Amino acid sequence: LENAAGQSSEAVVYNVENIDKEAPTISGISASNVTENSITVEVNATDTGSGIQSYKYYLDGAEAGTPTGNSCTFSGLSSGTAYTIKVEVYDKVGNMETDTTTINTDGPKIPSTVTDAIESGTVFSNKTPIKDGKNNTIMIPAGFKIAQDSGTTVQQGIVIEDVSASTDANVQGSQYVWIPVGTFVKDNGETSGNIQLARYTFSTSSPGTPTAKQYATNYTTSTVINSYYTESATYDAGLESTGKNGRNATAKDLKGFIDSVEENGGYYIGRYEASYASGSSTADYKAASKISTKNPTTSMSYTKGTLWSFITQPAASKVAINTYAGSSSVTSDLINSYAWDTAIVYIQEAGNTNYANQKSKNTSLANTGKNNDEVCKINDMASNVREWTTEHSSSTYNSYARSCTSRGGNVSHSYRYTACRSNEYPTDSGNLIGFRLQLYM
Repeated sequence: LENAAGQSSEAVVYNVENIDKEAPTISGISASNVTENSITVEVNATDTGSGIQSYKYYLDGAEAGTPTGNSCTFSGLSSGTAYTIKVEVYDKVGNMETDTTTINTDGPKIPSTVTDAIESGTVFSNKTPIKDGKNNTIMIPAGFKIAQDSGTTVQQGIVIEDVSASTDANVQGSQYVWIPVGTFVKDNGETSGNIQLARYTFSTSSPGTPTAKQYATNYTTSTVINSYYTESATYDAGLESTGKNGRNATAKDLKGFIDSVEENGGYYIGRYEASYASGSSTADYKAASKISTKNPTTSMSYTKGTLWSFITQPAASKVAINTYAGSSSVTSDLINSYAWDTAIVYIQEAGNTNYANQKSKNTSLANTGKNNDEVCKINDMASNVREWTTEHSSSTYNSYARSCTSRGGNVSHSYRYTACRSNEYPTDSGNLIGFRLQLYM
C-alpha cells in the first residue's frame, strides 16, 4: 500500500467483528393499527455498523406474531385487554437491542347515542349516560340495552330491555321506559315544563292539569290525597288476612328511590303491565314486563306470557321486589305514587295533554300491549286492568280496612281513568287487577 506521498505502509486486515461492537438503536415502538382483537406495531430502529439483520417479537413473553421486517401483526386477541410486546432487533454480526411496550386492544365500542345503541344492540356493562336525538341525557343501567323498537328521543319514549331477565324462550326480555325528571328538549326543539318528582292530583277536565300535593323532598310527611291516600316512608311487607283487615305493602326503599332519581335525572317504569315469564304460580316471584309473542292467548290463567292478574297487592309487591333482588345495578319495586303521578306529568308534557283522564279504549281483557293504548312507548296505564301501587288507603268499608290502592283504568269500569285512585282490600285479587314494576339505579 502506498500513502499519498507514495510511501509504502504495512497492510492491515480489518475483520468486521473487530469494528461492529455496537447494538442497533431502537428509538420507538408505535402501534399503527389497533382493533378489538389485533395489534400491529412498527419498530423504528437504526444500526450504523453492519446493518440490521432481523427482528423478533414477543407477546406477553412468548415469541409470536407475523413479522414483516420492522412491522408485526398480532391477531386473535381479546378485546379491551393490555398486552406486553417486546421487540428484539439484531444486526448482521449478532448484536441485539431490545425494547418493550404495553398496548391495549380496543374494548367493545360503547355507544354514546340512542341511535347508535339501537343499531349496535350493545348490552351496557356499566351505568352509562347516553344522548337522544335532541341531546337529552338518559342513564342506562348495567345489564340492559336499548330495545330495537325504542323511540330515539325522550319525547317518543326511550325503552331499555333486560335480555337476561328470563331464559324462557317465550319471553323477549323485560322492558322499561325512561321517565325524565327536570326538563327535556322536545322533538320540535322546545323545552318541556319542569317535571318534579311528586304526588299529584289532576284536573278532571281537559287538559288534566297536574297539581303537586307532596314533593319528594317531603317524603317522610304523611300527606293525604283525596281524603284517604298516603305514601309511607317506612317499609312494610304487607299482610293478607282472611278477615280482610290486612295491611298494604309499602315501598321497599322510598328514600333510595328518591335519591336515585335526583342522582340520575330520572327513573324507569315497566313498559307493560306484568305478564308471566316462567313457572306456574306467584311463588316463583319472577315477572316479565314484556308479553310473549309466541303465546298470544288472552287467558288470564297462570300461563307463560299471559297477563299477570289474580294477584293480591302484598304478593305483587314481593314479585316486584324479588325480580332484581340479586342485581348490583338496579332495584325494582311495585310502582309507588310518586312514580305513577310523575309518569303522567311526563306523558302529558310529551304531548298527550289529557292522558290523566284517559279511560280504557277497550271492552275486553287482552295481553298487555294489545289494547291500542300506547303513549311514549308506555302501554295500558289507562286500559286493560287497574294496577297495584304501594300507596296506602285509610278507607274502610263494612268495618274492614281497604288499605291498598290501585291506579289506572280497566275495561269494565267506565269511571276509572289513568290518574284514578281506588281503595281495595289486601285480599282482593282477580282478573281486573294487575301490577307494574318501577326500576331505579
